Amino acid sequence: MPTAEINGHSLFYREYGEPSAPPLVMVHGLHGESGDLAPVAERLAESFRVVTPDMLGHGESAHPEEFVLEDQGHALNGLIASLGYGSAAVLGHSMGSYVAAQAAVLEPARVSKLVLVAPKAHGLTSSSAAYAERMGFDLASASARDALEFMAGALWSPDTSDDRRTQILLSLGSDPASPEEKAAVERSLAGFDLRPHLGGITSPTLVVSGSGDGLNTPEMGREVAVSIPDFQFRVYEHSGHMLPYEETDRLVADVTHFVLG
Repeated sequence: MPTAEINGHSLFYREYGEPSAPPLVMVHGLHGESGDLAPVAERLAESFRVVTPDMLGHGESAHPEEFVLEDQGHALNGLIASLGYGSAAVLGHSMGSYVAAQAAVLEPARVSKLVLVAPKAHGLTSSSAAYAERMGFDLASASARDALEFMAGALWSPDTSDDRRTQILLSLGSDPASPEEKAAVERSLAGFDLRPHLGGITSPTLVVSGSGDGLNTPEMGREVAVSIPDFQFRVYEHSGHMLPYEETDRLVADVTHFVLG
């Protein structure tokens, strides 16, 4: 799989669809990796050239000892430029939504359309860390699958069956990062606050939240949406935090129409 050198760091990415199709860059969530987005990327590749990077501290990309959300935003913009695009549509899920919004803040013209799925505007820690702390769970040493199983009550809609949850979890990769590398990712999000800057985003933006999301609630999504000048806000009634996998058909249809419409 290809990599790009961005600001001295290697960024691994996957590609889907025809190179001549309109570009859509998709950004994964916390402690995830680009392959996690494959079920959605493969569907969207019917209309787009989809690129899914491993962000800094994740997957096959560089794992710096110290970095912040702004570094992630610069890396994402740098990847779009390195692919030869003046601008591209960008979709981010959970942590990926913070990265996508940060990229649009840093270089508004680089992001042609912005889709933020299960976002929030600020946090003292990651949403997962905050929930784990409340519940007394050691997230840093847990595997990705164990962490997802622990946080089931915050991640899923009640409408998503146990069989469907298992199917989705089996489709996700495991995070090979060490506890130290995971801790560096957590530090990168400590105290981030996009609220003062969201008004500078110039791209049309679609914000989508799941009604059953216990990590980044619909109220948090609305706070993001109304801070952006040109926004649409939707709540998916049959989704939780795992919205891209719980209501894939609806998300693919909405993103396709929003970006190309």
